[in-house]
Amino acid sequence: MDIIVLLIAILIYFIPFIIAMVRKVRNQISVFFLNLFLGWTVIGFFVLIFYASLTNATSNVSVVDWVKSKGKKK
Repeated sequence: MDIIVLLIAILIYFIPFIIAMVRKVRNQISVFFLNLFLGWTVIGFFVLIFYASLTNATSNVSVVDWVKSKGKKK
């Protein structure tokens, strides 16, 4: 029972990395290590979810370039 709870907690902790793997984001290794070291902070966790979710996996546009392009259109 304790092992199942531990595995579920680890899966929840690594949700940003799992999203990055499924979406085949360019910097999966970076997402993994940032998640490993900064995922325990609420801000780090949500920033990584933002990065893994909003990065267009089919193009080579980074989140910074994407945000800059959205800012110019306004």
